[in-house]
Amino acid sequence: MLDADTAGCVLTWLNNGGTLDPERSRILQSCIEDLDRVIPEITDPAGIQYFRRLRRLALLVTAGLSDSE
Repeated sequence: MLDADTAGCVLTWLNNGGTLDPERSRILQSCIEDLDRVIPEITDPAGIQYFRRLRRLALLVTAGLSDSE
Protein backbone atom coordinates (compact mmCIF):
# COMPACT_ATOMS: atom_id res chain seq x y z
CA MET A 1 0.00 0.00 0.00
CA LEU A 2 2.90 2.38 0.59
CA ASP A 3 3.75 2.56 -3.09
CA ALA A 4 0.08 2.84 -4.08
CA ASP A 5 -0.52 5.69 -1.63
CA THR A 6 2.58 7.52 -2.81
CA ALA A 7 1.72 7.01 -6.48
CA GLY A 8 -1.85 8.17 -5.87
CA CYS A 9 -0.66 11.42 -4.32
CA VAL A 10 1.83 11.99 -7.15
CA LEU A 11 -0.84 11.32 -9.76
CA THR A 12 -3.21 13.76 -8.03
CA TRP A 13 -0.42 16.35 -7.93
CA LEU A 14 0.16 15.90 -11.66
CA ASN A 15 -3.55 16.06 -12.50
CA ASN A 16 -4.05 19.18 -10.35
CA GLY A 17 -1.31 21.24 -11.95
CA GLY A 18 1.18 20.80 -9.14
CA THR A 19 -1.11 21.21 -6.14
CA LEU A 20 -2.37 18.88 -3.43
CA ASP A 21 -5.11 19.31 -0.89
CA PRO A 22 -3.97 19.35 2.77
CA GLU A 23 -5.04 15.73 3.36
CA ARG A 24 -3.02 14.37 0.43
CA SER A 25 -0.06 16.54 1.42
CA ARG A 26 -0.21 14.94 4.87
CA ILE A 27 -0.48 11.46 3.35
CA LEU A 28 2.50 12.07 1.07
CA GLN A 29 4.61 13.30 3.97
CA SER A 30 3.61 10.22 5.95
CA CYS A 31 4.63 8.04 3.00
CA ILE A 32 8.08 9.65 2.97
CA GLU A 33 8.47 8.97 6.68
CA ASP A 34 7.36 5.36 6.18
CA LEU A 35 9.78 4.94 3.28
CA ASP A 36 12.58 6.24 5.50
CA ARG A 37 11.77 3.46 7.98
CA VAL A 38 11.20 0.69 5.42
CA ILE A 39 14.08 1.16 2.96
CA PRO A 40 16.82 0.13 5.43
CA GLU A 41 14.93 -3.14 6.04
CA ILE A 42 14.76 -4.16 2.37
CA THR A 43 17.34 -6.74 1.30
CA ASP A 44 16.49 -7.16 -2.39
CA PRO A 45 18.61 -4.79 -4.53
CA ALA A 46 15.79 -4.21 -7.01
CA GLY A 47 13.41 -3.47 -4.14
CA ILE A 48 15.86 -1.01 -2.61
CA GLN A 49 16.24 0.77 -5.95
CA TYR A 50 12.47 0.88 -6.52
CA PHE A 51 11.62 2.31 -3.12
CA ARG A 52 14.51 4.80 -3.19
CA ARG A 53 13.19 6.11 -6.50
CA LEU A 54 9.68 6.27 -5.10
CA ARG A 55 10.97 8.24 -2.12
CA ARG A 56 12.85 10.61 -4.42
CA LEU A 57 9.69 11.16 -6.47
CA ALA A 58 7.72 11.95 -3.31
CA LEU A 59 10.42 14.38 -2.19
CA LEU A 60 10.36 16.13 -5.55
CA VAL A 61 6.60 16.56 -5.31
CA THR A 62 6.81 17.96 -1.78
CA ALA A 63 9.56 20.33 -2.93
CA GLY A 64 7.28 21.42 -5.77
CA LEU A 65 4.52 22.07 -3.26
CA SER A 66 6.82 24.30 -1.23
CA ASP A 67 7.87 26.21 -4.35
CA SER A 68 4.27 26.91 -5.36
CA GLU A 69 3.20 28.30 -1.97
